[in-house]
Amino acid sequence: MNHSPLSLPSLSWRTLHIQTGKVETYLDEDGNPWETGIYKQVVTDPIHVTKTGLAGDERTGIDLDRAVCVHAEGHYRFWESYFNRTFPLGTFGENITLDGGLDEFVCVGDIYQLGSTVMQVTQPRTPCYKQAKKIGVPTFVKLIEATRRRGFLMRVLEEGVITVGDAMTLIERPCPSASLIYVNRLYLEKNDPQHIAWLAALEPLAHDWRAAMQKLVR
Repeated sequence: MNHSPLSLPSLSWRTLHIQTGKVETYLDEDGNPWETGIYKQVVTDPIHVTKTGLAGDERTGIDLDRAVCVHAEGHYRFWESYFNRTFPLGTFGENITLDGGLDEFVCVGDIYQLGSTVMQVTQPRTPCYKQAKKIGVPTFVKLIEATRRRGFLMRVLEEGVITVGDAMTLIERPCPSASLIYVNRLYLEKNDPQHIAWLAALEPLAHDWRAAMQKLVR
């Protein structure tokens, strides 16, 4: 690839907020039911993290490549300024909120130590209509895509325990060229055979994203 790889920085961010939730059914403004686990509850005690995610956290679909969802506090400050309203941490349905970890500083494949767990970044978070429903902004998915403030998803390599205040520290960056924003752009555009082949071979990338790219290179 003809771009400069990001160097391995000394990255360590503090965990500000942890939450889990149950999948429940809600009614939209037209009375139509929809299921979601986005309405989560704050966790203040140490919590166990397994290969499927945080203990007690439910999702509408289980995927080991999407076991944990992470969001940066900086995104909250941006949206609060954009909408001139307050968004408490956890509003966007993530499991973990960090005092850093903006998308431009994270790469697919990054391996982090958090508490006694070890986790790996697998993809940018895909914006969801459920986030838009929760905050009452129908265009929110488009706004997330336009501003690239998505957060990211992780697989659990080593199970353990995490708690609020723990540092999330980068311990390995096997794919320094695979910044979240770059990977997201390539995945959405799908307009360059060389880039498509590169994504298809990006081993830490979430399995269904890789599979989608592999179909395009066959």
